Amino acid sequence: MTRAFPAAAAALVLLAAAVRLPGQSFRSFDEEAAAAESVRLRLGPLRLVPRFRLTEAGYDSNVYYRGEDGEAVADMTATLSPELRGFWPVGRAALLSFTENPEYVFYGREKGLRAFTHSFSAGLRLRLLRGLSLGGGYHADRHVRRVMSELDRRIRDSSAGGTAALFFETQRGTALGLTGRVDDFRYKDVASGAPDDIYGRALDRREVSAGLEIHYRVFSASRLFAVVEWTRYAFAHAESAWRDAEAVAVAGGLRFPLTGRARGTVRLGWKAFRPDAAGREPFAGLVAASEATVRLGRAAVTLGYGRDNAFSYIETAYYYIDSRARARLSLYVAPFLRLDAGVQLGAMTYPGPQTVWTGGGPVVVDRRRDDDRVFSAGPVVRLGGTAGLGLTFNVYARESNAPGFDIRRTFAGAFVTYEF
Repeated sequence: MTRAFPAAAAALVLLAAAVRLPGQSFRSFDEEAAAAESVRLRLGPLRLVPRFRLTEAGYDSNVYYRGEDGEAVADMTATLSPELRGFWPVGRAALLSFTENPEYVFYGREKGLRAFTHSFSAGLRLRLLRGLSLGGGYHADRHVRRVMSELDRRIRDSSAGGTAALFFETQRGTALGLTGRVDDFRYKDVASGAPDDIYGRALDRREVSAGLEIHYRVFSASRLFAVVEWTRYAFAHAESAWRDAEAVAVAGGLRFPLTGRARGTVRLGWKAFRPDAAGREPFAGLVAASEATVRLGRAAVTLGYGRDNAFSYIETAYYYIDSRARARLSLYVAPFLRLDAGVQLGAMTYPGPQTVWTGGGPVVVDRRRDDDRVFSAGPVVRLGGTAGLGLTFNVYARESNAPGFDIRRTFAGAFVTYEF
């Protein structure tokens, strides 16, 4: 079973059904089929990969991310998430996949924040004549989490929809294809019993996307890629129809192999976001979704950078630009022990004036900016293969030019990782 674990872990990444950025999850039909064949746990024709995730299991000093002028609430928390992924190769021309993922969020005293969710996805990949591959999938994902940087608590977010892709693939690994996606996003505060939810009113929407991708293999298993994607945003509630918009993004980058000294993806691009409503400020600028790890002897360095615009739930705001830079140093002091230390520097900038309430009255803040820092450190003990149990202590601090939004939070706890 120990020898089979790395292959199973690779199959998990290769065949994940979660929605991802274009260009960062493409694998040829042959690569996906080979990954499915490498899975050792089988039940008839099914290849099964079970996994258990444990995150944020420990002490949180500020579960509601309240500002320094408010009363912080501390509690014990944990997120437990068993997952089962299955693959069914049908001859050499078809590959079916599915994912079952229940998840339970636990709080010790804040019982209103406890929640159970369930996610499911299924996909089909077909190899057609003359190097064509056709793929499609359906997903219904539900989680309770702090899904966006500006949120001050975990909320239930769900996305349900489908994806489709048609690619021409060569034996060398070059691929050119068309992609499409439809997603319905819904949001709700799990701790609020009110039928009229502020997060849902502001953020519930449908996104429709279409894209063109090209992938070109370099070196042994790395790939250069380029993507052009158009997206339409249509909001579900009439009072939020002024948020409707569309965007065009062009991006490119390099994706490293799943195993080896270098792993991860470097992705940079340009996005033009155009609101339908007159007078709303558009966005045009750099977007990124990059994270890469380089292993050098007993040390590994991880660098990451992300930047994009995101819809704001605040009624007097429209969107904000979210940018994050990350760095982590890992020292493998023994075959069974790794020491991690990391830092993340982030900023949320709002393009227009915003009204915030403080001291019982409204205050208009022009060009609001929130800067946050996260420092973390802790050991990770290998459990077997690439699985490990980690302990972490992290400190979160946010400073804002809007009154009432300075935040301090500490967390100490445990997690399970599959990237030892």
